[in-house]
Amino acid sequence: MNKTVSAAYQDRKNRFDELLAKQSRSLSIISTIRLLSVAGVIYFIVLYAKTENILPLIVSGLLLILFFTLVSYHKNQSDKKKLLAELKKINEEELYALEGKFECFDDGKRFINSDHAWSYDLDLFGDRSIFQYMNRTATHMGPEKLAHMLSEPVTDPKVINKRQAIHRELSDLVNLRQHFAANARLMEKERDEYDDLIHWIDKPVFIESYKWTKVVAYIMTIISTGVIVAGILSPPFFRLLIPIIITNLLILSPFVQQTNKYQSLITKKHKFLETYARLQKIIADEDFSHPQLKQASSNATSGVQATKRLSSLLNLFDQRLNFLTGLVFNALFLFDFHMLHRLAKWKKKHRSDMPPWMEAIGAMDAQFSLANYIYNHPDFVFPEMREDMQGIKAEEIGHPMIHSKKRVDNTVEITREKVALITGANMAGKSTFLRSLGINMVLTYAGSTVCADKFITGTYTLQSSMRTADSLKDDESYFYAEIKRLKGIVEKMEAGEKLFILLDEVLKGTNTTDKQKGSRGLIKKSTSHDVVCFIATHDLALGEMQDEYPGKIINYCFESFVKELDLIFDYKIRTGIAQNMNASFLMKKMGIMD
Repeated sequence: MNKTVSAAYQDRKNRFDELLAKQSRSLSIISTIRLLSVAGVIYFIVLYAKTENILPLIVSGLLLILFFTLVSYHKNQSDKKKLLAELKKINEEELYALEGKFECFDDGKRFINSDHAWSYDLDLFGDRSIFQYMNRTATHMGPEKLAHMLSEPVTDPKVINKRQAIHRELSDLVNLRQHFAANARLMEKERDEYDDLIHWIDKPVFIESYKWTKVVAYIMTIISTGVIVAGILSPPFFRLLIPIIITNLLILSPFVQQTNKYQSLITKKHKFLETYARLQKIIADEDFSHPQLKQASSNATSGVQATKRLSSLLNLFDQRLNFLTGLVFNALFLFDFHMLHRLAKWKKKHRSDMPPWMEAIGAMDAQFSLANYIYNHPDFVFPEMREDMQGIKAEEIGHPMIHSKKRVDNTVEITREKVALITGANMAGKSTFLRSLGINMVLTYAGSTVCADKFITGTYTLQSSMRTADSLKDDESYFYAEIKRLKGIVEKMEAGEKLFILLDEVLKGTNTTDKQKGSRGLIKKSTSHDVVCFIATHDLALGEMQDEYPGKIINYCFESFVKELDLIFDYKIRTGIAQNMNASFLMKKMGIMD
């Protein structure tokens, strides 16, 4: 655990603890005053009834105004308390995460895809995955955006450099990230909310086919308002409201069913939009340095008012669901027509804007996760991807999810070689090393820091075959699934793609002779293409290929050692072929064989 980062989160947690306690005391005081104001209203009304003095009535009126003011103020302060509670919880979760406890975060298991070029092999998604380790997304689209950034290769150094610059800037903005997340976590982020809203936006407003309804609505509103004003001055005029109400209800009756159906798509969506407007405002109010972030802030600024406007309109439209309110407003002012035309006007102006606005919020949410990961690992470094480089250079590289106290880092450099054969005993560290290389390549694509002192790579696309799954659905064996995966890699290789390939024990599902023959053929093919291929294997005979293809193949190994009748691993990579194997030793020690 990084002590500096941990101390920062602890300080923030303590501060929010204090603010929460203060907020709770304030709410108690407000509740007490509110209760006293109600008692005061009753007292002064009774006093007025006894004395018929106008002063107690005035006081009771003022106390009633105070009561309703306090109700509104109490709600605002209650919302603030909820926000503070989320901020405290966020910092508590970060402290747990620094200790290796990150089960509270979404693991992204819905993104698991055994056919993906590397995500399944590298445990990118699912329980205890790298996605769960870094995921701090709080919006409904954030996880998808983060999953995309982790599972799509980016081999353009300019794009990677831009991502790094953005994430470097965002990593320092802890307040921004946490306030964004806290606000987002307070809203319902069900996918249905977004899908329903987009469907509603795309759906035409039926009222647009009846232009006359807009004119009639304004005329009847003016007439009703005039009659009400006249009735206040002279009550007999109120009788005129009866024919007006009957006329309005007759005009509305053919449209009620369509209006109900139309509203059902977006009822109670105003809170969802209200939160999105707050998230947009958080981004809009930030003074960023990077041009792309400045543009995001500008786009958010243009979207805040429009999103708030739609939220207000939908909230107002929902008032028709209250039978009494809806009946009165429609009977007097043709409320439905007014709202339908206002919503149509909003759609006409912003129909194409809303999806990009929400996409942008989701993208920012994903970027905040990557920035948070960078902040939590100040000892990690930004990698380099170079167009003019062949091979890779990795100094003290390790797996980012292994705690620094347990992690063993390794250094490897490939310049002109095409294939690195890694031999070694079971549990010696071969597979972990391959995954370390793969995960750090994925982090490079995403524009994040990597777990290494230095990581420089050419513009390679990652490919792997380490944990190929069989498929009962497709009646496909493990062995055939692996063959298909290898075929895909070879096709890309032969098509001229620059590949960074990770293979763990090729052709596990066949006999030793066939396996060695197939492995030699694949290694030979790799030596004539623009690839860097790391192959972990138990087959020591494959190491002889270094002499057959000098300068094209290099041997590395992980060794195991017997010390005082115990098997010891140092997990350090070495050049050469492994000398020690451990299967028979372990079987003897466990009494399986003599």
